[in-house]
Amino acid sequence: MVAPRFYVVARVVGRDGALAPWRDRLAGLCAVSKTEPYSDSYYWGYDLDGEPDTIWGLEGYYHPIGFFIGHLSTDTFKEEMRKVDEDKLLRNVQGLGSPDYDLHHYDLAGGFVKRSDDKDADATDSFVAVVHFWAAAQGKRKQLLGVLADAADAVKDAEKSPAITVQSFAVLKELSDFTLATVYIRTRTQADWEKFQATKIWKDLLETVKPITAKQEVHRSQSFIGHIGQEAPANP
Repeated sequence: MVAPRFYVVARVVGRDGALAPWRDRLAGLCAVSKTEPYSDSYYWGYDLDGEPDTIWGLEGYYHPIGFFIGHLSTDTFKEEMRKVDEDKLLRNVQGLGSPDYDLHHYDLAGGFVKRSDDKDADATDSFVAVVHFWAAAQGKRKQLLGVLADAADAVKDAEKSPAITVQSFAVLKELSDFTLATVYIRTRTQADWEKFQATKIWKDLLETVKPITAKQEVHRSQSFIGHIGQEAPANP
């Protein structure tokens, strides 16, 4: 049995003025990530909802070991994290155990992170919306994930044209919070996201999940570096 791909959606709360040095730290981390044997995605941007020194990332792996052992054990990761601590880039508490590293861990439950028919599939400057849905009860999350996966299929079917706007619509099942399901949506521009929000697919989705969800959050970011949906560099 093949395990689902493993993803981390990371929100890293930076101190004022931290964005420029974070860009430097991420350059090294993205470069080494592309070479790691379990690597799928390492894609980062800055917050658009009032915290410009906070960064959002999608880390993807073909197996959880790629995150918990592989990436964290590289010399590059250790060196870049040493510089993060040295420059005090986090807002409140420094160090890997800081609450300023807000991570959610997921299995891929449906949808797609990249499309083969997208000419800009590997663009590093796309717009991202992370949409969290909390089911009204644990037993409702399975239903919620099914609705989200159906919406992902509808998005893919609707976008069979040269003008691809929805580049990612990954349905993610949180592994610690049994009520949380997240959709990672990447569009070429913020205007494309706003256009997508006005579509029947998105409006129908929100209407369908309303009776089975307790809460929803949308977090927007502008990407500036990374890779997404790559083939595993090598077989370990």
